[in-house]
Amino acid sequence: MTTQQMTNLLAAALLTLTLGGGAQAAEDEKVGGGKFTTWVEFASDYVFRGESETNDGKIPSLKGQLTWTHDTGFFVAFYMANNLFPGGSEETKFNNPNINAIYGPSIGYAARDIGGTGIGYNGYFFQYIYPADNTSNYLEMFNYVDKQIGIVNLKLELSPTLTEWFGIEDLMSFNYAGHVAVSLPLQFTLSGSVGYQDFDYSGDAGFEDEESLDWTHWNVGISRPVWGFDLDLRYHDTDIDGFHAFYGTNTESNQIVDSRFVVALSKTF
Repeated sequence: MTTQQMTNLLAAALLTLTLGGGAQAAEDEKVGGGKFTTWVEFASDYVFRGESETNDGKIPSLKGQLTWTHDTGFFVAFYMANNLFPGGSEETKFNNPNINAIYGPSIGYAARDIGGTGIGYNGYFFQYIYPADNTSNYLEMFNYVDKQIGIVNLKLELSPTLTEWFGIEDLMSFNYAGHVAVSLPLQFTLSGSVGYQDFDYSGDAGFEDEESLDWTHWNVGISRPVWGFDLDLRYHDTDIDGFHAFYGTNTESNQIVDSRFVVALSKTF
Protein backbone atom coordinates (compact mmCIF):
# COMPACT_ATOMS: atom_id res chain seq x y z
CA MET A 1 0.00 0.00 0.00
CA THR A 2 1.41 3.41 -0.95
CA THR A 3 1.78 6.33 1.46
CA GLN A 4 -1.06 8.18 -0.29
CA GLN A 5 -3.35 5.17 -0.05
CA MET A 6 -2.54 4.74 3.63
CA THR A 7 -3.18 8.44 4.26
CA ASN A 8 -6.56 8.21 2.54
CA LEU A 9 -7.43 5.10 4.57
CA LEU A 10 -6.46 6.78 7.82
CA ALA A 11 -8.45 9.89 6.91
CA ALA A 12 -11.54 7.73 6.35
CA ALA A 13 -10.95 5.85 9.60
CA LEU A 14 -10.50 9.09 11.56
CA LEU A 15 -13.67 10.51 10.05
CA THR A 16 -15.51 7.37 11.18
CA LEU A 17 -14.04 7.74 14.68
CA THR A 18 -15.05 11.40 14.76
CA LEU A 19 -18.65 10.73 13.76
CA GLY A 20 -18.91 7.67 15.99
CA GLY A 21 -17.31 9.48 18.92
CA GLY A 22 -19.69 12.40 18.57
CA ALA A 23 -22.70 10.09 18.62
CA GLN A 24 -21.38 8.26 21.66
CA ALA A 25 -20.73 11.53 23.50
CA ALA A 26 -24.25 12.68 22.68
CA GLU A 27 -25.73 9.51 24.14
CA ASP A 28 -23.47 9.77 27.21
CA GLU A 29 -23.97 6.09 27.94
CA LYS A 30 -21.71 3.77 29.90
CA VAL A 31 -20.52 0.50 28.37
CA GLY A 32 -19.27 -2.16 30.76
CA GLY A 33 -18.90 0.35 33.56
CA GLY A 34 -16.91 2.81 31.48
CA LYS A 35 -17.18 5.45 28.78
CA PHE A 36 -15.73 5.84 25.30
CA THR A 37 -13.91 8.98 24.17
CA THR A 38 -12.48 9.83 20.76
CA TRP A 39 -9.53 12.12 20.03
CA VAL A 40 -8.50 13.26 16.54
CA GLU A 41 -5.74 15.59 15.37
CA PHE A 42 -4.74 17.12 12.04
CA ALA A 43 -1.30 18.78 11.98
CA SER A 44 1.37 20.12 9.66
CA ASP A 45 3.85 17.52 11.01
CA TYR A 46 4.07 14.65 13.50
CA VAL A 47 6.90 15.29 15.95
CA PHE A 48 7.75 12.71 18.61
CA ARG A 49 10.65 13.45 20.97
CA GLY A 50 12.09 15.89 18.46
CA GLU A 51 11.81 13.58 15.45
CA SER A 52 9.56 14.32 12.50
CA GLU A 53 7.54 11.17 11.92
CA THR A 54 6.42 12.44 8.49
CA ASN A 55 9.95 12.83 7.05
CA ASP A 56 10.38 16.54 7.67
CA GLY A 57 6.71 17.32 7.16
CA LYS A 58 6.53 15.95 3.63
CA ILE A 59 2.93 14.93 4.33
CA PRO A 60 0.41 16.31 6.85
CA SER A 61 -0.13 14.35 10.04
CA LEU A 62 -3.39 12.52 10.80
CA LYS A 63 -3.87 10.95 14.23
CA GLY A 64 -6.73 9.43 16.15
CA GLN A 65 -7.40 7.45 19.30
CA LEU A 66 -10.44 5.62 20.66
CA THR A 67 -10.34 5.09 24.44
CA TRP A 68 -12.57 3.20 26.84
CA THR A 69 -12.11 4.30 30.48
CA HIS A 70 -13.59 2.46 33.44
CA ASP A 71 -14.75 4.31 36.56
CA THR A 72 -11.84 2.73 38.47
CA GLY A 73 -9.29 4.48 36.23
CA PHE A 74 -8.43 1.42 34.15
CA PHE A 75 -8.44 2.09 30.40
CA VAL A 76 -7.76 0.51 27.03
CA ALA A 77 -7.18 2.43 23.81
CA PHE A 78 -6.36 2.09 20.15
CA TYR A 79 -4.23 4.73 18.42
CA MET A 80 -3.53 5.23 14.72
CA ALA A 81 -1.48 7.71 12.69
CA ASN A 82 0.20 8.04 9.33
CA ASN A 83 4.01 7.89 9.14
CA LEU A 84 6.74 8.65 6.64
CA PHE A 85 10.35 7.87 7.55
CA PRO A 86 13.55 8.56 5.62
CA GLY A 87 15.18 5.67 3.78
CA GLY A 88 14.82 3.90 0.49
CA SER A 89 16.40 5.37 -2.63
CA GLU A 90 15.98 8.15 -5.14
CA GLU A 91 13.27 6.03 -6.74
CA THR A 92 11.20 6.23 -3.53
CA LYS A 93 12.18 9.91 -3.05
CA PHE A 94 14.27 8.82 -0.04
CA ASN A 95 11.17 7.70 1.86
CA ASN A 96 11.10 4.36 3.63
CA PRO A 97 8.62 2.36 1.53
CA ASN A 98 7.80 -0.01 4.40
CA ILE A 99 6.72 2.43 7.12
CA ASN A 100 3.68 4.54 6.27
CA ALA A 101 1.46 4.10 9.34
CA ILE A 102 1.52 3.21 13.02
CA TYR A 103 -1.15 1.42 15.04
CA GLY A 104 -0.95 1.46 18.82
CA PRO A 105 -3.09 -0.62 21.17
CA SER A 106 -2.54 0.33 24.81
CA ILE A 107 -3.71 -0.59 28.29
CA GLY A 108 -3.20 1.37 31.48
CA TYR A 109 -4.39 3.02 34.66
CA ALA A 110 -4.85 6.64 35.73
CA ALA A 111 -5.42 8.16 39.18
CA ARG A 112 -6.17 11.85 39.61
CA ASP A 113 -5.55 12.32 43.35
CA ILE A 114 -3.41 9.75 45.14
CA GLY A 115 -4.12 9.69 48.87
CA GLY A 116 -5.48 13.23 48.87
CA THR A 117 -2.07 14.64 47.89
CA GLY A 118 -3.24 16.18 44.61
CA ILE A 119 -0.65 14.06 42.81
CA GLY A 120 -1.87 12.19 39.76
CA TYR A 121 -0.49 9.17 37.94
CA ASN A 122 -1.01 7.94 34.39
CA GLY A 123 0.74 4.80 33.20
CA TYR A 124 0.18 2.52 30.24
CA PHE A 125 1.74 -0.11 28.01
CA PHE A 126 1.86 0.99 24.36
CA GLN A 127 2.57 -1.45 21.53
CA TYR A 128 4.03 0.19 18.41
CA ILE A 129 2.81 -1.69 15.33
CA TYR A 130 4.10 -0.80 11.86
CA PRO A 131 1.79 -2.79 9.53
CA ALA A 132 4.21 -3.13 6.62
CA ASP A 133 7.37 -3.61 8.71
CA ASN A 134 6.63 -5.80 11.72
CA THR A 135 10.36 -6.22 12.47
CA SER A 136 10.27 -2.61 13.77
CA ASN A 137 7.47 -3.25 16.29
CA TYR A 138 8.25 -2.71 19.97
CA LEU A 139 6.60 -2.22 23.38
CA GLU A 140 7.03 0.82 25.62
CA MET A 141 5.68 1.69 29.08
CA PHE A 142 4.74 5.33 29.58
CA ASN A 143 4.71 6.66 33.16
CA TYR A 144 3.62 10.16 34.19
CA VAL A 145 3.31 11.76 37.63
CA ASP A 146 1.81 15.25 37.83
CA LYS A 147 0.58 17.89 40.26
CA GLN A 148 -1.48 21.03 39.77
CA ILE A 149 -0.14 24.06 41.67
CA GLY A 150 -2.42 27.01 41.07
CA ILE A 151 -2.33 27.80 37.36
CA VAL A 152 0.73 25.57 36.81
CA ASN A 153 0.72 21.86 36.07
CA LEU A 154 4.03 20.04 36.61
CA LYS A 155 4.54 16.58 35.12
CA LEU A 156 7.45 14.12 35.21
CA GLU A 157 7.86 11.25 32.78
CA LEU A 158 9.84 8.01 32.74
CA SER A 159 9.15 5.80 29.73
CA PRO A 160 11.29 2.71 29.14
CA THR A 161 10.98 0.27 26.27
CA LEU A 162 10.18 -3.27 27.35
CA THR A 163 11.32 -4.82 24.08
CA GLU A 164 14.09 -3.80 21.70
CA TRP A 165 13.69 -0.26 20.32
CA PHE A 166 12.47 -0.42 16.71
CA GLY A 167 13.41 -4.10 16.76
CA ILE A 168 17.15 -3.33 16.81
CA GLU A 169 18.82 -6.26 18.54
CA ASP A 170 20.12 -5.56 22.07
CA LEU A 171 19.00 -1.91 22.02
CA MET A 172 16.70 -0.57 24.75
CA SER A 173 15.61 3.04 25.31
CA PHE A 174 14.53 5.22 28.23
CA ASN A 175 12.89 8.61 27.88
CA TYR A 176 13.13 11.01 30.81
CA ALA A 177 11.17 14.25 30.54
CA GLY A 178 9.64 17.16 32.39
CA HIS A 179 6.47 18.85 31.16
CA VAL A 180 5.03 22.20 32.28
CA ALA A 181 1.70 23.81 31.39
CA VAL A 182 0.54 27.25 32.54
CA SER A 183 -3.06 28.48 32.23
CA LEU A 184 -3.20 32.06 30.92
CA PRO A 185 -6.02 34.59 30.53
CA LEU A 186 -8.43 34.32 27.58
CA GLN A 187 -8.23 30.48 27.67
CA PHE A 188 -4.64 30.38 26.42
CA THR A 189 -2.25 27.70 27.71
CA LEU A 190 1.54 28.01 27.53
CA SER A 191 3.30 24.64 27.71
CA GLY A 192 6.64 23.04 27.08
CA SER A 193 8.76 19.93 27.63
CA VAL A 194 12.41 18.98 27.98
CA GLY A 195 13.37 15.34 27.58
CA TYR A 196 16.35 13.06 27.26
CA GLN A 197 16.20 9.98 25.00
CA ASP A 198 18.65 7.57 26.58
CA PHE A 199 19.81 4.23 25.16
CA ASP A 200 21.30 1.05 26.58
CA TYR A 201 23.10 -1.11 24.04
CA SER A 202 24.60 -4.51 24.86
CA GLY A 203 25.38 -5.75 21.35
CA ASP A 204 28.36 -5.46 19.02
CA ALA A 205 26.86 -4.03 15.81
CA GLY A 206 28.55 -0.64 15.97
CA PHE A 207 26.50 1.19 18.59
CA GLU A 208 28.93 0.61 21.47
CA ASP A 209 29.40 4.37 21.98
CA GLU A 210 26.02 4.84 23.67
CA GLU A 211 26.48 8.59 24.09
CA SER A 212 26.41 8.95 20.30
CA LEU A 213 22.90 7.47 20.35
CA ASP A 214 21.34 9.67 23.05
CA TRP A 215 19.73 13.01 22.38
CA THR A 216 17.96 15.84 24.21
CA HIS A 217 14.68 17.14 22.83
CA TRP A 218 12.46 20.07 23.79
CA ASN A 219 9.39 21.96 22.70
CA VAL A 220 7.42 25.06 23.66
CA GLY A 221 4.03 26.16 22.42
CA ILE A 222 0.79 27.96 23.01
CA SER A 223 -2.73 26.59 22.60
CA ARG A 224 -6.31 27.76 22.85
CA PRO A 225 -9.84 26.42 22.19
CA VAL A 226 -11.17 27.75 18.88
CA TRP A 227 -14.72 26.96 17.63
CA GLY A 228 -14.84 23.73 19.62
CA PHE A 229 -11.36 22.59 18.57
CA ASP A 230 -7.96 22.94 20.27
CA LEU A 231 -5.49 24.98 18.22
CA ASP A 232 -1.79 24.50 19.06
CA LEU A 233 1.32 26.24 17.68
CA ARG A 234 4.56 24.63 18.84
CA TYR A 235 8.32 24.84 18.31
CA HIS A 236 10.38 21.61 18.46
CA ASP A 237 14.15 21.08 18.51
CA THR A 238 16.92 18.66 19.52
CA ASP A 239 20.62 18.86 20.31
CA ILE A 240 21.49 16.62 17.33
CA ASP A 241 23.84 18.60 15.12
CA GLY A 242 25.79 16.95 12.33
CA PHE A 243 26.58 13.24 12.72
CA HIS A 244 24.29 10.89 14.62
CA ALA A 245 24.71 7.13 14.99
CA PHE A 246 21.21 6.45 13.62
CA TYR A 247 20.84 9.25 11.08
CA GLY A 248 24.45 9.78 9.95
CA THR A 249 25.19 13.04 8.14
CA ASN A 250 22.97 12.43 5.11
CA THR A 251 20.58 15.39 4.89
CA GLU A 252 17.95 13.02 3.52
CA SER A 253 17.94 11.34 6.95
CA ASN A 254 18.99 13.71 9.71
CA GLN A 255 16.67 16.47 8.53
CA ILE A 256 13.91 14.83 10.59
CA VAL A 257 15.55 16.08 13.81
CA ASP A 258 15.92 19.70 12.64
CA SER A 259 14.12 22.49 14.48
CA ARG A 260 10.57 23.15 13.28
CA PHE A 261 7.25 24.83 13.99
CA VAL A 262 4.10 22.70 13.96
CA VAL A 263 0.48 23.83 13.90
CA ALA A 264 -2.16 21.32 15.03
CA LEU A 265 -5.93 21.24 15.31
CA SER A 266 -7.47 18.59 17.57
CA LYS A 267 -10.78 17.65 19.19
CA THR A 268 -11.91 15.26 21.90
CA PHE A 269 -15.44 13.84 21.90
